[in-house]
Amino acid sequence: MFRLDQSDRPEHSGSSEDVDSGRAGDDGAPLAPSELRAWKGFLTVSHLLEQEIERQLKADGELSHADFEILVTLRGADERRLRMTELARRAMISKSRLTYQVTQLEQRGLVRRTPCPTDRRAIWAQITAEGEERLAKVRPGHRGVVRRELIDQLSAEELDVLGTALTRVADNLRGTDR
Repeated sequence: MFRLDQSDRPEHSGSSEDVDSGRAGDDGAPLAPSELRAWKGFLTVSHLLEQEIERQLKADGELSHADFEILVTLRGADERRLRMTELARRAMISKSRLTYQVTQLEQRGLVRRTPCPTDRRAIWAQITAEGEERLAKVRPGHRGVVRRELIDQLSAEELDVLGTALTRVADNLRGTDR
């Protein structure tokens, strides 16, 4: 994991190999000090938040973060169900990972799979009543972690800027063929 410390600040940028003169658009060029600081800060926060969310979900409801995202996605869908391919897309999980996760959730009674009556190739995943109960149990703690560890650390203006910037990056990533 990356740790944001004094060596990541522009005045302590380290080797000239790691710092660029600020050229934009050169994909292979080293990152400028401000770019490196933003990148390492993003990675650090992402990893630390993920760890804290995982800890909370395990403690409050024996769920992984992937389990939680699948349950939240199904809970928000029409009839509380989605085709597996659509669930993978919405939950941003690979199809193979989703198959494994849904199998685990199904074995615990939190999700059920049913065949699609109009397409024999398709399978529906649907949240069960027990899945909804588990989700309701962990959501307050999840919201608390997000609020305490992220939202409360930023001003209203910073939240607005962060939301705008991350939405733009996500839209760009979704728009590319990968």
